[in-house]
Amino acid sequence: MNTIRSKFEKNTNTIYIICRILIGLFFFIAGFNKLFHPIFQGYMFNTISGIGFPFPGFTAHFTAFCECMFGLFLMLGLWTRISASVLIIIILVALFTHDLNTIPKELIPIKPETGIYEMDPFTWLSYFLYLPQTLYLMFLTLFLFQGCTGFGIDKK
Repeated sequence: MNTIRSKFEKNTNTIYIICRILIGLFFFIAGFNKLFHPIFQGYMFNTISGIGFPFPGFTAHFTAFCECMFGLFLMLGLWTRISASVLIIIILVALFTHDLNTIPKELIPIKPETGIYEMDPFTWLSYFLYLPQTLYLMFLTLFLFQGCTGFGIDKK
């Protein structure tokens, strides 16, 4: 049992580095697509316009640029805490302005004759935790507090 535990403890930094690189890669690719791919540019512009942000064209490009650049920085371990902070702000804005509205207000069963159920707090929480943004938020919070552990430019 102790050998298994010690193997996990030895690989903690490696697992952390892999998670940091993959989350950074996700944000880099997502931001890159929103900057340069016409379909994703349209999605981003429509989403930002629909929410009602001022200057939707600038806001969409600025947000996509920040996702791309700070995702790259996170991958490289450069300004890890600053990168995590910026990406946390982007995720929180997206979560509160768009994604929380996707959680249903009531539960509609398969058989309509049983009636519609109100959303109870535990079910709402399960929908909330099922959103991918909450997972990204947890990882980014870890990177914010932990900084660049293991391999990264911040270590040099």
